[in-house]
Amino acid sequence: MRGKKIHFIINPRSAGGLTGRNWHELESSIRKHIGPFAYSFTDAPGSGVRLAGRALGERPDVLAVVGGDGTISEVVTGYMQSPGRLRPPIVVINQGTGGDFSRTLGVPTDLHLALDTIRHGRDVMVDVGKIAYEDARGEPRERHFINVAGCGMAGEVVRAVNSSTKRFGAFSYFLTSATKVFSYRNKHLEMQLDDGRVETARTVTLAICNGQFFGGGMQISPESEITDGSFEVVLIRDWGVLRSLISSRHLYSGRIASCPGVSVRKARRVMVRSAPGERPALIDCDGEDVGQTPLTVELLPGAVPFRI
Repeated sequence: MRGKKIHFIINPRSAGGLTGRNWHELESSIRKHIGPFAYSFTDAPGSGVRLAGRALGERPDVLAVVGGDGTISEVVTGYMQSPGRLRPPIVVINQGTGGDFSRTLGVPTDLHLALDTIRHGRDVMVDVGKIAYEDARGEPRERHFINVAGCGMAGEVVRAVNSSTKRFGAFSYFLTSATKVFSYRNKHLEMQLDDGRVETARTVTLAICNGQFFGGGMQISPESEITDGSFEVVLIRDWGVLRSLISSRHLYSGRIASCPGVSVRKARRVMVRSAPGERPALIDCDGEDVGQTPLTVELLPGAVPFRI
């Protein structure tokens, strides 16, 4: 794509740090494939938001993300917080631990095939989610997400995985989930969807899905489409240890909706709070531990162009 301005935002810690350690070889390969490009490195949680805003100010023709779901999520947040600027398509070069949004998007695992997308891909307007929640100090916060936001055991698994070295890659999510089954206590959550009805449930996990996968390959929502203008809201109620162990395989096969205690509903707006007397539930947003309930989620249809 010579003659076009391409800006890469790179998470050097993605893929267990391999992206940063192998950057010189990766950079050389990219330049041979597409020609000159600009790039910037994330250097702290949240820095992708700032870098995306800065990159958009340079008016690139394509914005490429090298990293996982968390990096993509930050770039999308920066994109959404930069109103009135040029809207170049985003291209994903997957280097993440989970790579769940990349699965839904159909990102090639081969680097050269992924880079071919920059020149030969088609642009698709993708739905984006916006969440309002509280941080650990109880202060209100907002951000955007592209794949899955949720709370309950998923939030606790994400916190544990992100506190580790992630040296087992996507398998880290499986190992941590298997351990959490024995220690997690179901949360009493109150949930309100578009119809205004409030539902209270003892909850293992509540997942508000734009994409199909989370947790390093678990197909929590096989019916989700990132262009259909609605979330799939998956609620897993009150499983004990035995039920969790029996049903966990269905998370990987895409058949979780057939399990007892699981409901799936469509919505464009979801409000969640912990029941009176309950401690706040941890929130997972695109594989990142961001805060705690109360949580409000709304859909922004066709908000960001991705090139696939």
